[in-house]
Amino acid sequence: MARYSRQIIDRVIERTDLVRLIDARVTLKKKGKDYWACCPFHHEKTASFSVSSDKQIYYCFGCHVHGNALDFLMAYERLSFVEALEMLADQAGIELPKDQQVAEPDRRLPALRSMLERSLELYQQALAQAPQALEYWQSRGVTAQTIADFGLGYAPEGQRILGQLGKSPEDRELLVDAGVLGKAADGRFYERFRGRVIFAIRDGRGRLCGLAGRSIDGREPKYLNSPETPLYHKAQVLFALDRARAGIRRSGKVLLVEGYLDVITLHQAGIDNAVAASGTALGETQLETLFRASSEVILCFDGDRAGRAAAQRAVALSPTHLRPGRLLRVLFLPEGEDPDSLLRRQGAEVFTQLLAGARPAVDVFLEFLAAEHDLQRGDELAQYRRLARDFLDKLADPDLREVYRQRLQLASDAPHLNSGRRSPVLARKMTSWRGEWARCLALFLRHPAAPAWAALDRELLQRFAGERAELSALARALEISAKITHLSSQALCLALAEEPDGERYLALAMTGESEAEVAEGLEIEKTLARANAELRRLRSLSLGKLGDRAGIGALSAEERAELRQHLQQKRGIKTARR
Repeated sequence: MARYSRQIIDRVIERTDLVRLIDARVTLKKKGKDYWACCPFHHEKTASFSVSSDKQIYYCFGCHVHGNALDFLMAYERLSFVEALEMLADQAGIELPKDQQVAEPDRRLPALRSMLERSLELYQQALAQAPQALEYWQSRGVTAQTIADFGLGYAPEGQRILGQLGKSPEDRELLVDAGVLGKAADGRFYERFRGRVIFAIRDGRGRLCGLAGRSIDGREPKYLNSPETPLYHKAQVLFALDRARAGIRRSGKVLLVEGYLDVITLHQAGIDNAVAASGTALGETQLETLFRASSEVILCFDGDRAGRAAAQRAVALSPTHLRPGRLLRVLFLPEGEDPDSLLRRQGAEVFTQLLAGARPAVDVFLEFLAAEHDLQRGDELAQYRRLARDFLDKLADPDLREVYRQRLQLASDAPHLNSGRRSPVLARKMTSWRGEWARCLALFLRHPAAPAWAALDRELLQRFAGERAELSALARALEISAKITHLSSQALCLALAEEPDGERYLALAMTGESEAEVAEGLEIEKTLARANAELRRLRSLSLGKLGDRAGIGALSAEERAELRQHLQQKRGIKTARR
């Protein structure tokens, strides 16, 4: 990676009009001498994002994000420092000096890119004259507008590229180095993509870096990508990332699918945050690029054996990338479906509903691992636990690591993972649900229709359900109860009996407080009061930890107000006790 001096960086920033840069992406309104907008980095209804044309800096009075032109471009476009600097330098007409090691190949890049662009233009022109290629796109439901938007084309049989662009030996070598032509052992040149429809592969800045061809007559391989070139490094490129940035910002997440055509069909259907790996399985660099684009990544895989194998490889490399604040989820489509086929058969609404069911990547990895072991056998259970711990130890998020360590322990102790011999006393299996939360869950299982349960803070319960087994159990019981038309203890227990931890629910339901206290609702009310107090305490601790780790400025205005309220309540309780 090239390194640039402070002087050249300052020169690029000085030559950049920050107001114009931001206004091209976020509509600014002038008030006094400064410009204002709703902050693009957090949700708000009133404008608190201020841009100073004098100081050439921006500041949000809501989330406190601030910086100069480079900072804004890196944050808004999800670019690296070098990518942002090079983009601003291009716009300002400043030529950046290069390191000696990269200077030689860099001199050829403009010529290579120009040759690639000219080749694509010929392929686009050829498409209009190729009925069989147009018929193929039409059969896949791709519209003329989408063909134009994605720069799709067709490489005809024959020597079209050689005849029009490869007239000199130097031009032919450029075409080879750009990945358009191939060169046989005997020195003959041949057109790499002939007889295929063409996809244009662009980097994150929208610059053409490679091509891909798909056969339409059954020839193999089905897909053919550009080879590695000075412009194209397939392990670093995500197809359509340049087009997906607006959709990623709007949705707050990026969707990775397996095929180019899947991406195109999704964008055409309005799901415009989709990208694809470029001619290779998802790698470390591409996964990190996805997280630079958004803190929430969804990996969507086809519902076949190859799709599951690809998912297993992807989640296996994820732990070191799962830093605090990042979410990685996995969606498996129904057997025999891919995004393109599912959208054409069932529509975007069905696909969107399926996306909502994407599952945490760590869950998926542990399920793959469990499927490879016979957990009824002690030696294989031990091996499973050892491999699972090795995976969890690599998680970069300490909170996520602790949550799954606890879950691993609970899963290993669960009845369906043991020898199958049932303990004579089911209540002994409830050690993870002991204390006040076990009492709360037991009361709910015995009297789910009691009106007092409306007072439970369910929003906070859902927030912390993933951190403690007992909270998760109560949240699941509440979720199941909401689907029961005529709610009763019997109906609820029967429904929960089908859950993986059904025996534990039943064991709790068979214990409880005195019938007299419960009949009057006194015990439920007392337990709910203690439960809500504990949930508020957990929320206060959570906000306090976030503030300690990232600074109070990392909290939203609502979160800071909530934290102040918790602290005031805590001080009030201490004062009352004195």
